[in-house]
Amino acid sequence: MQTLITPAQVVALAFADGEYISPEALLEADIAAASHSYIEPVAGRALCDALAAGRYPELLADYVAPALAMAVRTLLQRALNVRTGQMGLVVPDISGSQTAVQSAAAELQRSLTERRRLLLGRLSDYLAANEEQFPEYDASHDAMRKCRIYGGFVQIR
Repeated sequence: MQTLITPAQVVALAFADGEYISPEALLEADIAAASHSYIEPVAGRALCDALAAGRYPELLADYVAPALAMAVRTLLQRALNVRTGQMGLVVPDISGSQTAVQSAAAELQRSLTERRRLLLGRLSDYLAANEEQFPEYDASHDAMRKCRIYGGFVQIR
């Protein structure tokens, strides 16, 4: 399966120092799903195909890869918060801390989702400002040019 970035790149771009996760914990299918759900609606299928073929390496490195890596992380973070073992679901248990763990996990997810939104907006803004460099890009099909969410309010353009 060909993806725009590797699991190692996801780890390097979406996890901070001290947030260790093995690249083997990430599947290429997760990257492909995140690309399909978050990058294609902004960049378009034609531009994604061009990126996969090796065109526009600077665009990929500077704009697409960070947004895609964060999309993969937000997609997987809830699953990373717990583990599945031989006996089913395993949740870390620290006596009396269940509520704190739940609220911390929810706040982390909100923060990651906001970072993903900002990175996708940055990609969209860059593509729109440099449309002539990317003939495969069509701003009229860019989901970020049509709709944005600010503080829970949906703004349709």
